[in-house]
Amino acid sequence: MIVYLFDGSFEGFLTCIYYSYYNKKKPELFIDKNYYIPNFTYELIEIDTEKDKFERVYSSLEKKLLDETLRRIYYLFLSSEDENYSLLYEYIKLCFKYEKEVDLHLNNDIILNTHKLARRVSLEAHRFTGFVRFQEVYKDTFYSKISPDHNILPLLLNHFVKRFSSMRFIIHDTKRNIAIIYDGEKATLGELKLEQVPKITPGVYEELWKRYFKSTTILERENPRLQKRSMPKRYWANLPEI
Repeated sequence: MIVYLFDGSFEGFLTCIYYSYYNKKKPELFIDKNYYIPNFTYELIEIDTEKDKFERVYSSLEKKLLDETLRRIYYLFLSSEDENYSLLYEYIKLCFKYEKEVDLHLNNDIILNTHKLARRVSLEAHRFTGFVRFQEVYKDTFYSKISPDHNILPLLLNHFVKRFSSMRFIIHDTKRNIAIIYDGEKATLGELKLEQVPKITPGVYEELWKRYFKSTTILERENPRLQKRSMPKRYWANLPEI
């Protein structure tokens, strides 16, 4: 089994696409080297991220595809479903084959599954624009903890920087140990472990959220079943108003 080992970045993945094409070696599996467990049955090919190779592949995709298809490629890359990289590899091959008409071929299982999975990522990112709750951890610095199913922080970054442009904040994905850190001027996305964050005790911000939630809930229209559909229970641990 041919396995491509890369650094887990989008740039690294498209570098893998480049070498797969030019070396004529089709990988059966892509593995982020941060999570690699040695396996002697693999024919391992380690691919270093190369900016020029990434840009060649991405530029080619830009010329051949609609913007919506480019977004779909990125959403699928951010998915945490098993073998999403392998599905994305097959989808990109079809993108080069069908170009702008690729997404019309919904009778193809690869394209259909790509649409379904990319939509899940997009929907979760949209949900979390309303599911992030901040608490003050330092003077004028706010922290939020989330644990999404997919790696959606890159999709949330611009939204929250625009929405809270004058506020210093951290949005922490504790499942992946990464965070958006915004200092009021510049935002970065990088590694952050839970033990690096000061312990947060329930306080005034948590209480305000609880009061707000109660005040906006009309008893006659209260519908827990609908709440669960629009605000899935697996997210409730990080929502103080619940």
